[in-house]
Amino acid sequence: MRKAILAAMLIVCLAGLGMAQGKDDKYEVFAGFSIDSINTGLGNSGVTGGQNRDTALGFETSATGFFWNKLGIEGDFDGHFKGKTFTSASGATTVNTRLSTFNFLAGPHYRFSSSGKVTPFVHALVGGNHSSLKNAFFLTGVGGGETDFAMKLGGGVDIGWTKRAAVRLGADYNPIFEKRDGDLNPDFGSRRTRNDAVFSVGVVFK
Repeated sequence: MRKAILAAMLIVCLAGLGMAQGKDDKYEVFAGFSIDSINTGLGNSGVTGGQNRDTALGFETSATGFFWNKLGIEGDFDGHFKGKTFTSASGATTVNTRLSTFNFLAGPHYRFSSSGKVTPFVHALVGGNHSSLKNAFFLTGVGGGETDFAMKLGGGVDIGWTKRAAVRLGADYNPIFEKRDGDLNPDFGSRRTRNDAVFSVGVVFK
């Protein structure tokens, strides 16, 4: 499933870039620092250190090909990482864990007309999320991971820096639809929506 989603994203992005040929500002590439507010759902887990929301730091990168004026196709990839120490309810076991979570998404991107140096944009992206937790005492073995359907709904603003570069500020609602039997689903046996939020700042080249 993961490979199929990645292949579909690649095809869509290449198609968008191909249709963009011959246009002004036919593509843009973004890279930057990112923060993920993760809806862990561990507030009622009974372990010390478990809470419903945690913050992970990482990166975000994307490429957009514009095929019609201000409308384009965007491919987006991000990764976030968090180290966490958990202690069992009895206090007898303490484990250091590391969470890694990656989004690989694609979808339409629309940029509005500029107002001075500021250009707002919105996008609606779909694809997958792969999250893994290593050295977790509450999972079978030394850890676990799962790949789930995910979305990013949001946008941001580009603030002109040079003729071909701008500073981008972005914010997205990032729902991840965890399977009922997923290794990282705290509501094991029931489907769960992990309501993450991703914030990013970086440079976009046009």
